[in-house]
Amino acid sequence: MILKLTILLFVLMVLVGGNRGVDSFWALLRTALVFLADIYLMAWGLPPVVTTLLSCALFTGIVLYSQNGVNAKMHAAAFSVLIVALVVMAAAGPMLWRAGMSGYNEIEQYEEISMYLSPNLSVSMSAVSLSAVVLGLLGAVMDTSVAVTTAVNEVHVNQPALTKEQLVQSGLAVGRDILGTTVNTLFFVGLGESVMLAVLFMKNEDSLAAVLNSKALYQEVAGLLIGGAGCLLIIPVSSVMIAYFLQREDAV
Repeated sequence: MILKLTILLFVLMVLVGGNRGVDSFWALLRTALVFLADIYLMAWGLPPVVTTLLSCALFTGIVLYSQNGVNAKMHAAAFSVLIVALVVMAAAGPMLWRAGMSGYNEIEQYEEISMYLSPNLSVSMSAVSLSAVVLGLLGAVMDTSVAVTTAVNEVHVNQPALTKEQLVQSGLAVGRDILGTTVNTLFFVGLGESVMLAVLFMKNEDSLAAVLNSKALYQEVAGLLIGGAGCLLIIPVSSVMIAYFLQREDAV
């Protein structure tokens, strides 16, 4: 079934995108291989934060440069994504550690599969949880960054006399227009993943206090809020980076 769905996705991407669709499909396969390598490296004991940062760099290079070429706007987008990933890890990591987000929640503890999994792991599950959050927001952050840098680049092409400050303001204006849809993208992804959780809470007739204090709900909401913060942060970072790269390009 997975093979059939993969073939269907490939056919649709070719029909809709042509050669660009083929490039996107191969880029998707490469990102899947990088993700698989990231999982293996974490399972072998390498620090999840380090492997995730390396994976973010590879994801960014594969998705941005292989599909859009090597140019100033992609340089700005790539650096912006990596900066935001670093900031999110540095800011959200301590909060997630103190809150105890990692490990089984109260629902997973009683699932049958938990009986066959060893609790004696040599991997920090708090770091793995942080890595999962960062990887989860990466797609939306890259999409927003490319939208901002591409729009500012077009403004610069048509108005080359604009100053760096004016280019930054243009990027912020574009970011404000797409902010709602970007955050909604993350929201609906989280909402779709939480449907089963919500139904389970209702079928068990859990009280509102129990739901609000559940670890399962916190894991879902924390990931959603951190992702939203990353999408907010990428807008000013991308605006500043594209203005810098365009001014630097003109100076050469």
